[in-house]
Amino acid sequence: MKRFTCLLFITLTAAFIAGAVEDDDMIMGNYHGAFTSDNWEDHYIRAQVVALSDRAHRLVLFIGETEDDALRLETRGRSEEGVAEFEDTLDLGPLGGDFAFRARIENETMTGVLQEQGGQRLEATFALRRVFIEPPNLGKEPPEGAVSLFDGTNIELWERWPRQWCLRGDGSMEVCGSNLKTVEETFGSGFYHIEFQTPFMPNARGQSRGNSGVYLLGRYEVQVLDSFGYEPEDALCGGVYSLATPIADATLPPQQWQTFEIHFQAPEFNEAGEKIANARIHAYHNGILVHDDVELESHTPGGVSGEEAPAGPLLLQDHSGRVRFRNIWFLPDE
Repeated sequence: MKRFTCLLFITLTAAFIAGAVEDDDMIMGNYHGAFTSDNWEDHYIRAQVVALSDRAHRLVLFIGETEDDALRLETRGRSEEGVAEFEDTLDLGPLGGDFAFRARIENETMTGVLQEQGGQRLEATFALRRVFIEPPNLGKEPPEGAVSLFDGTNIELWERWPRQWCLRGDGSMEVCGSNLKTVEETFGSGFYHIEFQTPFMPNARGQSRGNSGVYLLGRYEVQVLDSFGYEPEDALCGGVYSLATPIADATLPPQQWQTFEIHFQAPEFNEAGEKIANARIHAYHNGILVHDDVELESHTPGGVSGEEAPAGPLLLQDHSGRVRFRNIWFLPDE
């Protein structure tokens, strides 16, 4: 049982949008709602549902007296013909110890019950609805002075590494068998806006699940991955690979558009080429602060060079997942 600091989507000024996305099993995703029984109507509950196959799902529950003190609990269930069912015993600690838990998802609605195993045999019912959270900065247009690196058409600003990506008819480009980098290699300190979408790969695991990356200056990777429903790590979505773990869980489910907004301060060098200041990153993932002016002591693996530099290209990684990108722009520091 883990106590979870809920910096999540309530801070997001989010829009909840009804309806499904492409290649969707109608079960996985975010669920928001409330307890429906009078005895727990003032308690907090929400859920994340992760597809593990077409017949198995992992359920992450956040339950507490308030959102801020909610516990993070996990269980697994079986799915068949668009219906998922879960049954387990959950330790709710200060909320009353062990509870029998049952839940059912059907028609994008989760209903269920918690029944206390001892004491007064308290029973609390709940109802949650699947929601689609839209980041507040999705579709944000480049401001004056910004460089539009990809607007859905200007693929000529990019070069294959080793071959070109696939343009889609929706204003996005998709990983197609190679990394892709900007032709221009003079991008350094400034503000980067990137939108991306991970594919739905329920049978994949770990780093095989919609893996890509955004390499600032071609050297510092901010990880792209379908790690929805997992606690933050440096190797999961939004992490600076091998260097910095996000301070909040901001990842959305696969097939939903997400945003990185990153202010990056490039490392500084003296006339002799010696580094005199490390790079720094201040980043928002889907409108939520995930890196607060973090100092980066080195580059990350897999970029264009094994040496740091004050400027470089923007590199998007091919790591076998058919990740899509759109609306990419850069505003240099003055």
